[in-house]
Amino acid sequence: MKTLRCMAYNQDGVFVAVCLDLSLAAQADTLKGAQKALEEQLFDYIHEAVSEPEHANQLLNRKAPWQLWVRYYSIHLRMMFTHRAGKAAVFTEDCPAMA
Repeated sequence: MKTLRCMAYNQDGVFVAVCLDLSLAAQADTLKGAQKALEEQLFDYIHEAVSEPEHANQLLNRKAPWQLWVRYYSIHLRMMFTHRAGKAAVFTEDCPAMA
């Protein structure tokens, strides 16, 4: 099982949640809502990817652009040193389809 790295942050009054390992994003009015929307999107995406074996490897190995990785590590470091990230969070999701 692989652990997917994700983050959520406020952008112009809307919360955006991003899975960096699959380059997927979702948005909602709250931080928890964005996380939940991304979780549902991940479930559907992974289910579709594994149902198409000829494309599964490509679909399950899509990394986000480097700019999002910089934001992810910025939020992560802020959380480590201040024990809070403001209107942002880093979190993980388990992916049993990826080993």
